Amino acid sequence: MTEQKGIPIPLSSGFTVLVKPLPPYYLDFIEEQIPLLKYPSRKLKLLGGDTIEVEYILPESMPSADNSEDYELYINYKATELKNKELEQERYRAKTDFLLSNCVVIQEDGPIDYKSDDWVIRLEASFENYKVPTHPGKRMLAFLKSNVILKPEERDIIVSTSCYQEVNLQGIIDALLGFRDQMGQQTTA
Repeated sequence: MTEQKGIPIPLSSGFTVLVKPLPPYYLDFIEEQIPLLKYPSRKLKLLGGDTIEVEYILPESMPSADNSEDYELYINYKATELKNKELEQERYRAKTDFLLSNCVVIQEDGPIDYKSDDWVIRLEASFENYKVPTHPGKRMLAFLKSNVILKPEERDIIVSTSCYQEVNLQGIIDALLGFRDQMGQQTTA
């Protein structure tokens, strides 16, 4: 069995988790799964007959309802802004769950055994109509969230570590050297 690469992080729960790096394109994948809404734009008819869309710039105060186009754009903009805030929160939850599911491995067992039914009974008893999932990945995520990662600060450290552990001084130096080498190759080719 090969040794997994990552950064060990001891947690207040008594567990130690190994946090593996996540390739950055996976974060783009999450954003593609939960796209933000496009803000409304103003449609302008040109003298030649064509219609173009121009970015709507939100005024400092709400326009009068008498000005139906500006009022409608304002209301639509505010509704889009509110919905996008909800979508951003959904993205954050999805990103966190994705990173916990794919980048966290329990390295050292803590006081609770994952295979035990004790934690399942306690978690299900805490919330009416909640059942711990039987799917292995979803079950592990429930275990991580309810028994392993108990503090928001620890969750945030794990998330940032999985996203940014490849960015270190040596990585930056290597990237710059590689960039310089590629530039030299392009000018001499």
